[in-house]
Amino acid sequence: MRKFLSSAVLLLGLAASSAVFAQETEPQPGPQDGPRAERRLRRKGMRRHARRDARQALRDLNLTEAQREQMRALRQSHRQKSQAQRAELRQLMQARRQGGTLTAEQQARALQLREQLRSTREQARAESLNLLTPEQRAQVGEAKQQRHQRREEFRQRRQERRQQRREQRQQNQQQ
Repeated sequence: MRKFLSSAVLLLGLAASSAVFAQETEPQPGPQDGPRAERRLRRKGMRRHARRDARQALRDLNLTEAQREQMRALRQSHRQKSQAQRAELRQLMQARRQGGTLTAEQQARALQLREQLRSTREQARAESLNLLTPEQRAQVGEAKQQRHQRREEFRQRRQERRQQRREQRQQNQQQ
């Protein structure tokens, strides 16, 4: 009975410790990583939310099965076209993170790659809009206006909070 209890306690302890380690899925920036790593993680989160919002917007359009299939094929085609460019840009950015700086030639190439990727995205967006009906395009326009309005409201609230903090700091310094 004692062996059974000690085995159960040991097993329970191992399970609890592995659960704690499994919870940390996304690496947190350490003090040696600095503000660049924090910005990188923040951007990663923003991209995740943008993708989620884009998927929700497509669901709201009530696409036909044919439109869904065409969109899927379009995304896959553009992803394959830009795969080599994205990989090259990723290598340049990784070299910058590890080595600190890029040569002028590497910086020019990174800029060129970003521009090519931007134009590919714009082309894919235009092609995907062409797959939509006029009513669906109107819905996309309305959603875009709503996003801009929410973003502007958020900016205003953030600016107000910053102003309040400045005023509080000034009051605290005067006291």
